[in-house]
Amino acid sequence: MLARELKGEEAEVITEEEAEEAISAFRKVRGKRDKVHDAELKVYSEIAESLFEVRLMKVVEGKRLDSSFDSWIQEVVTKMREFYVNLLTGGYVTKGNKVLCHVKTEVAHGGISLKPGDYLLTPAKTALYLWLQDLVEPARSS
Repeated sequence: MLARELKGEEAEVITEEEAEEAISAFRKVRGKRDKVHDAELKVYSEIAESLFEVRLMKVVEGKRLDSSFDSWIQEVVTKMREFYVNLLTGGYVTKGNKVLCHVKTEVAHGGISLKPGDYLLTPAKTALYLWLQDLVEPARSS
């Protein structure tokens, strides 16, 4: 997979079947605990990390992962980019490093139960985390 990804400028399609084959093979290696298999797993982990980094960079550059098993990377990066740009350009209602968020789904936060329609002022990192889960919507400034 990594070799294919490195060859092209576009993001390669990695099917669910290809991913499942790799996962199944790596699980077998993980099940064997000795120095040889530990070393093999370390190499595979480094390859997987490299594949992730290459695919992440392609998504950041605007390439699409639409049909791939890991298309969710594209969704997360797109939302992170949108959040970052809006945060830095004053697109959200903020106070210090906190973002005002409109609660969309019932959620417990900091020991408080929040219901849809409530508002929450929370650190930017937490706001992004909750928004990625579609639990809140950052309040936009006018």
